[in-house]
Amino acid sequence: MNLPFEVQIAFRYLTKKKGHFVTISSILAIIGISIGVSSLILATGLTNGFNDAVQSKILGIETAVSMTRSGGGLMTANNKLMDKIRAVSGVKAAYVTLTSGGILSSPTQFGSVVFEGVKRNFVNSRLKKHMQKGDFEKNAILIGAPLLKLFKLHIGDIVKLIIPFGQSSPFGLLPKTVNLKISGVFQTGLYQYDHVFIFMPLSTARNIMGVSNMLSSIDIAISDPYKAELFAKNLATLFPSKHIVSWISQNANLFYAMKLQKIIVSIVLSLILLVSSFAISSSLIMLVTEKKSDIAILRSMGAKKSQIKAIFVSEGLMISSIGIIVGIILSLIMAYLMGHYQFIKLPRGIFYLNTIPLKLSISDVTVVSAIAVAISLFSTLYPAGKAAGYGIDSEIRQ
Repeated sequence: MNLPFEVQIAFRYLTKKKGHFVTISSILAIIGISIGVSSLILATGLTNGFNDAVQSKILGIETAVSMTRSGGGLMTANNKLMDKIRAVSGVKAAYVTLTSGGILSSPTQFGSVVFEGVKRNFVNSRLKKHMQKGDFEKNAILIGAPLLKLFKLHIGDIVKLIIPFGQSSPFGLLPKTVNLKISGVFQTGLYQYDHVFIFMPLSTARNIMGVSNMLSSIDIAISDPYKAELFAKNLATLFPSKHIVSWISQNANLFYAMKLQKIIVSIVLSLILLVSSFAISSSLIMLVTEKKSDIAILRSMGAKKSQIKAIFVSEGLMISSIGIIVGIILSLIMAYLMGHYQFIKLPRGIFYLNTIPLKLSISDVTVVSAIAVAISLFSTLYPAGKAAGYGIDSEIRQ
């Protein structure tokens, strides 16, 4: 294949530099570009993997859409409403819940909790896969494994649940204390559920709160939870008297923080590519200074300034291309090692996950490569322009 003479000369300058493959500055540039590219690809893959894993964890316990009474408070259970919701296209299931707060007390510990009354269908579809021991029973609770450990309890133990304003008296509302058996233990991997929530039968929660046929919310599972925002807007038009929110809106702060983290990490690691581009620029400047006589001869033979410029731009892009290819290979090797051995561990009980997941995509690799090429191209402009500006007569006479 016949390459343009600019590319041929650039390749010759790159490979025939005084018997060496490339100059020291070119080697440093290649190393810098490869480190920058691999770091940026891995960082992007880690943030993508972490984001996907967190979303998967959240969807493992939360439903895509939640419907509550507009203005807050409890709403009356309505079979017609439930049937109407289930008839909406895209709805997989709907669950009624009754939620309130209380104080959980054991002989050694006490603390605030959120108790949620649910039906068996909710447990089977949302909690069963997270169950470690026990089962869902009447007048009993399911408790998170960290909460169980904190209170030094076991399955079958009796705990007290104190409702601050649970019963009426001549002196007003007084705290209400209920004894409940621990029938099961779950662990979702989500801190707020494992450390704060306890689950019980809906009928038990209604008896504790002294209400009948009431509920706090209707949790709706849909076929495509990642389109929950659009689904919630469409559902709001069908039920204008209800307050409807998606799981994406409920966790908006978390998702925004993760998105911002990805942007900041990408910007910081892009600085490695920027520093490496200075090595490319310095290498080309030294080469231009050394090849002044060659440039003059090429100009005298009819080479245009644009062609002289193209020679050194081509050489800079060759250096960056080698660095990009090496960086991609390094990132793939590191991705394999991290996925196979999982040698980066996260503290249990603090993060959503125990290990850092990794998810590489062709689009991210393409974007990182394009950024590296753009930075490298920019770094060649000054040396290439300097080469094109050299005169002919003075250099030939020398």
